[in-house]
Amino acid sequence: MQLGDYAWVVNKAPSLWMLMGLMSGCVTLSDDPEASQSWRMAGGSPGADARMPGGAMRSSVSTGTVVEPAVSSTPAVEPVSPSGGASNHGMPSGLAPNPIEPPTSVVVGSPNPIQAEGPLAQARTILLEAARDAAPAMRAHAVEAAEFDATLANRVLPIALRDANRGVRFIAVVVVARRGDGAYLPVLERLRVDPALSVRAAAVAALSHLGRKVDRTPLAEAAFSETPEHRANAAMLIGAFGTQDDVRLLREASSSPFAVGTPEAQRRIVEFGLAVAAAELGDPDALESVRAGVFAPEEQGELALLACEALGRLGDQTYAGVLEERALRAASDEIPLEIGLAAAGAVAQLRPGRAPVAWVIESASHDQPLIRQQSAAILGLTAGSEAETKLLGMLQDPDPLVRASAAVSVLRRGR
Repeated sequence: MQLGDYAWVVNKAPSLWMLMGLMSGCVTLSDDPEASQSWRMAGGSPGADARMPGGAMRSSVSTGTVVEPAVSSTPAVEPVSPSGGASNHGMPSGLAPNPIEPPTSVVVGSPNPIQAEGPLAQARTILLEAARDAAPAMRAHAVEAAEFDATLANRVLPIALRDANRGVRFIAVVVVARRGDGAYLPVLERLRVDPALSVRAAAVAALSHLGRKVDRTPLAEAAFSETPEHRANAAMLIGAFGTQDDVRLLREASSSPFAVGTPEAQRRIVEFGLAVAAAELGDPDALESVRAGVFAPEEQGELALLACEALGRLGDQTYAGVLEERALRAASDEIPLEIGLAAAGAVAQLRPGRAPVAWVIESASHDQPLIRQQSAAILGLTAGSEAETKLLGMLQDPDPLVRASAAVSVLRRGR
């Protein structure tokens, strides 16, 4: 099986995360309210020969007309329990940020900020248009970028939190939590009774992160769900907003069964997402599992891509040299381009001076839009005027998803 067969894994809708970053979550931007997951970030409709892009917020994405019911406006009525209703699952009562302490000192580089108002305004315009697009994946880009830009956040988040698509709502809740914006607390309270489990889980995680005492049962329910989408989203939430006490929960969730008929590729990706979340919370064994993913066999190329991206986000200086080597091998056509770009993005964060800038810029002109889309995300992490110049030029790309991805990166660099 070729890497392109896993296009659904990393469609770039959000970044970092969503993350989003790695396969932190399998947010479904689907027209089917019962669908589990299909793509991952930036949101494309992957064809049989589609290649995987990378990004920041990894989520599963498929496009189409949304028919999922809109979020309820009824105020939350479930009881608030200081002790946390998920305690019987081994989950502690509070969620708080607790970044991983890597084995060696971390020197994570940041790209040169874009100061000129012209490019920033152009990026905002692209994303405001994306926020009104019929395709959920386009709207997800706008929501992702709201993390980095207050002007965009004020325009996009109030609408996104009520979006008809559960994936867009999920991303919006995560962005609110990352921004630490207490103005949305009443909305988050209402989302605790959202029809989508992943959104309910995100709402309680966000409320806890913002200092509210809440019943975290939806988060535990998602973590142990047989549905890959729910479990992957729970992993992303716990990795982003959890504590070391949550590592036990992640381990238990990793041994919980999936629904009968779940494809093996989805199982692997979700299990890897649980390991990444545990590594984010400081579990050294999980970190070793993430490192091992860099060397996944060709038929599991999606894990290698996600591992490269995750190690950069985790600030793992120990593997910086390995990631640099992977990027160089991809530049020599020895390994898939998508994996090399993910490795290049990690190097850009860990050792900015060693990033293969010229090769990433070359990849940004690739024939395939998904490759250009991934390259735009990587350029958002890459320091230097050459990277910035290419990125600004991509705001004129003929493909709307590439333009949106470039706009997200411009705002990320401009913050």
